[in-house]
Amino acid sequence: MTVISNTYKILVLTLLISIGNVLTNAQNSTSSPYSAFGIGLLTPQEDATSAGMGHAGIALSPNDWINITNPAGIGNLDSLTFHFNAQLKWFYGHIKPAERGHQSVYRTNIDGISFGFRSKPWWATCIGYAPYSTVGYNILDPYQYIAGTQEKYTIKHQGSGGLSRAFFNNAFTLFNHISLGVSAGAIWGSITKTETAMFPYGETIYNTKKYTMNNLFFEYGVQFNFNIGKENNFRFGAIFNEKTNMRSSYDHIVSNDISNNLFFDDVTPLDGEFAVPRSYGVGFSYNRRKFTATIDYRENFWGKLKNIKFRETARYIDNYSIGGGAEWACGKREDPFYKRLRWRLGCHYETSYLGITNKKVIGTTTIKKKVPVYDPEYATTIMKEIDMKIPVLDQSGANLSALTFTAGITIPLGRWNNAINIGYEYRKHGTNTNGLMKEKFQNIKIALNIREIWFVKSKFD
Repeated sequence: MTVISNTYKILVLTLLISIGNVLTNAQNSTSSPYSAFGIGLLTPQEDATSAGMGHAGIALSPNDWINITNPAGIGNLDSLTFHFNAQLKWFYGHIKPAERGHQSVYRTNIDGISFGFRSKPWWATCIGYAPYSTVGYNILDPYQYIAGTQEKYTIKHQGSGGLSRAFFNNAFTLFNHISLGVSAGAIWGSITKTETAMFPYGETIYNTKKYTMNNLFFEYGVQFNFNIGKENNFRFGAIFNEKTNMRSSYDHIVSNDISNNLFFDDVTPLDGEFAVPRSYGVGFSYNRRKFTATIDYRENFWGKLKNIKFRETARYIDNYSIGGGAEWACGKREDPFYKRLRWRLGCHYETSYLGITNKKVIGTTTIKKKVPVYDPEYATTIMKEIDMKIPVLDQSGANLSALTFTAGITIPLGRWNNAINIGYEYRKHGTNTNGLMKEKFQNIKIALNIREIWFVKSKFD
């Protein structure tokens, strides 16, 4: 028993040391062209357990793993145990443009680290880190024309980076039925975007912009639970955060492979360019013995943000998501390994926070317009009404919603309540209409959950 305990503690300390590397290095867990817009693709704030149940967790309050989806969700942690969670994410993406070809990519990154415990019988605490958004794309456009000529050249669009979130969650239990939560922390990160123009006569020009942003971030949560009979437990949950403007700036460098820097703009402040929107979410869960079902609904008010830099090609729009799932637990602690597995299934639907404007001409219309016309008879300019044909653009916008199917499993480690949680998702996103791209993702989250009894004192007679 001592050897096992010391092994886990050494593992915990090793993983804690790795936090420094995580916080100082950008982690790209996507290769989506849609991450070129806004602050990138948003990353669910969750454990691998809730990832397997349709990304739902607002109304979950487990005692054996750390729920970071709702700051009030840690209110039921075991009072004698120190909980540690380290999470990895394996990403596979298949991208198919409307016109030609396809691309497949693989990524593996750290997806979160957290640890928590109960400070008092009525107070639970959790500290951790998780990605908030990711940017990663590499697009080649070989069909650009040089102005004034018939020569074509190639432009390579590349992007990397994203935002990270550090949080300090606290849950306060009232009257054994109500848990109030508050999360205090910060969101920060940088996004680098580079356009490389490769001209046919040998010169290459690099246009690089690096956006940097940070600010404090607060989120609030609540859970209420009650029983009907002895075995039916119902729980309601809610989360809310107010709009947070990010302190942001960008560096802009234009250079070539001949004379180095052609233009340099160092740390230009951006006023109101980036922000985290006001959002809320509600959830419901039902538990009976070893069966749990849960469902979440969320709404984010992106449409209220300015979006200055990206308004030419994309606009922010309000988005919502709904997802849910179920978990089945099999055996007891003293049962054989295979009987103590826990299984999960779920699904999730989400609309995009980006509206990509379609440029497709679907017809023409004729309007009356007065224009200045020179009249040689009177040697003067007069206003004359003429018929003018103008193109009609498709204003419907692209459908970038995503449908996700999820599954999960908990694999126990020994008989000391430690476990490996695995969450899997298959995600379809985007469209092939109007020259856009359809994406299919497969994500696997693997979380190592370690529970150590740190708050028990030995008593000798």
